Amino acid sequence: MRLRNNKISNQNAVIPAREKKPVLAGLCAYMVVCGMVTTTPLFAERAILPNLDCVVEPSEVVLLGSAVPGQLAHTSFDKTDFVSAGDVMARLESSVERASLALAEEVARHATGVELRRASAAFGERTRERNARLVKTSSISNQAMDQVNTETEIAKLQVRQEIENKRLADLRVARERAALERRSIISPIHGTVVERFKSAGEYVDSEPVYEIAQLDPLHVEVIVPLEHLGKVESGMLGEVTLFAPGFENSTLNAVVRRIDAVSDAASATYGIRLELDNPDMTIPSGVRCQVSISAS
Repeated sequence: MRLRNNKISNQNAVIPAREKKPVLAGLCAYMVVCGMVTTTPLFAERAILPNLDCVVEPSEVVLLGSAVPGQLAHTSFDKTDFVSAGDVMARLESSVERASLALAEEVARHATGVELRRASAAFGERTRERNARLVKTSSISNQAMDQVNTETEIAKLQVRQEIENKRLADLRVARERAALERRSIISPIHGTVVERFKSAGEYVDSEPVYEIAQLDPLHVEVIVPLEHLGKVESGMLGEVTLFAPGFENSTLNAVVRRIDAVSDAASATYGIRLELDNPDMTIPSGVRCQVSISAS
């Protein structure tokens, strides 16, 4: 269209054959300079949606708090630190909980009650066998034999009772250990500490202590005009160019993972999310980008 507006010469003039080649070369050079012909890669040529504005964001942001209220005994990480899932970020003061756990473990450790009841039951069983022989010779009464049988059965039930008490003691240990573990603030994700809101000595209730962002993978959020609805499917590929220092001349591969089922009526747009792998944590988050989406 720009060529049509430029008056090179008489557009209806016939160019001699010997002049066509240099003139065409000059036209091509002019079009490249003016941006009418671009040296785009093959991916951009087959892109379904080329050059869409986007933003790179963490795949997950967690405001990490405490399961129970209490005073912070210490914090283990600070802003910009990298953490792994399962790392203990901070602990609350827990001297009472530790003492309760030690007491429960001590009670559960002893099995004397079970051994005592088993010895009593074994003795009762031997007594019953001996008295059973005496009953045949009428050396003892049926009443005495009935008493021995009853005492033997009671001893066996007491063994079961002690075993159940031992089981309850083990469960108390598990409960006290869980209560102690709730005093620890543990990271559920791999990522980096965005902010630490509390320090040792401060009281924690319902407010967050840390903000953690997961940087692998990253999410590429794209806003697409509604006229392109249905063109993109999950699993399609995208080439992402970051507007960040050090990434101007490089492209990154991402995969379409989410497509909004509900569009925004006010702006006549809908959202697409691509997933961008970042295993070495070198790709920055929170930067603008441009993406071209292709079917393969």
